[in-house]
Amino acid sequence: MRTKLVILISLIVLGIGFAQNENSQESDFGFEQPEHFLDGYSLNFQYQNGTAIHMEFNDGKAKYQWLAGPAKGNGNADIPYRSRKIGQDLYLINWHETGINDYLTIVFDFEKMIVHSSIIIGYKNNPERPLKTVFRSGIIDHLKIAE
Repeated sequence: MRTKLVILISLIVLGIGFAQNENSQESDFGFEQPEHFLDGYSLNFQYQNGTAIHMEFNDGKAKYQWLAGPAKGNGNADIPYRSRKIGQDLYLINWHETGINDYLTIVFDFEKMIVHSSIIIGYKNNPERPLKTVFRSGIIDHLKIAE
């Protein structure tokens, strides 16, 4: 009886090992591959607090400039970005501004013309740029879609 139990357990463990190996080979979805679905897009949007921003996406890089609010005139360019299409006219993007220690994630809903942002500003928490988080929604008021 004991020998049968050992054989059964060995077969189960062996079967699980083969099953996991097979699944891992078939499940390579390429999640780490950057995609640039928004290349050729440009848009303006306004947050609920009255600040406004212009963004452009080209050749896998983002560019932005503040149009209204305390940061008016400030911006950045040539920021590598990644994106995912998560629904019809619905995109998730992110980028990391290493020079100023910011990390941004945005959802653009081009059907409803709204934007949702989650941003970590100054994540190194230096005195000249203290840590701050932003979680805001806004309205897209100008949109140029890639042809």
